[in-house]
Amino acid sequence: MKIILLPGVDGSGILFAPFLNTFKPDLPVEVMPLTDDSDQSILNQVSIIEDAVSDEEVILIVESYSGLLAYELARRNKIRIKQIFFFGCFLQPPSLIGKIGRFLPVRLLNIIPNKVLAHILFNRWSSPELKQLLNKAIQNINFSNIKKRFKAIATVQKPSQVIDVPCVYVQATMDNLVSAYNLKAFEELCSNLQVEVVEATHMLLQTQPEAMSQLIHKHIQL
Repeated sequence: MKIILLPGVDGSGILFAPFLNTFKPDLPVEVMPLTDDSDQSILNQVSIIEDAVSDEEVILIVESYSGLLAYELARRNKIRIKQIFFFGCFLQPPSLIGKIGRFLPVRLLNIIPNKVLAHILFNRWSSPELKQLLNKAIQNINFSNIKKRFKAIATVQKPSQVIDVPCVYVQATMDNLVSAYNLKAFEELCSNLQVEVVEATHMLLQTQPEAMSQLIHKHIQL
């Protein structure tokens, strides 16, 4: 068994660094970046993950956009998922930003002052180290692919199939990107769900890595 981390919409996994520095489980941990294929459909990304995992049992720790992938992996039931941890995730357009995001030029990420973007993402937990990490992630973005992911976010339809994989949903009270109503879909669709509400921003694993590491250790099922 191993733990797989699936990243947010940037797709690189670079932003997991603060969390990985503190998270020390007894299992192997693998960061699985999103595919750079021209086909950025949920189905294609899920199929690639399934092929990579094969028959090994896994625990998924997923952030934001990758919640869509984790749900679909559980729904398809082609790999052995022991447990899923959802951090700031959604199964429908997450907010007004999610709905209009498909129309915004994603290269604005290179124009918005780093200080402003860092405040939106990190709020009072912002630091020079996190700003530097954010800049590194932006510099590694494939803008063509991230635009396709934003379109997927804006047009995703709330699913209907219930999954029975044990799940933990972590909701941030100061999330500017994923509205609180998104929890409702998980409550309806995850038959075995535990909820944790944390005073934090959308970037839970970046701003509070030690607390999130402890939270995962508290819930993890080996």
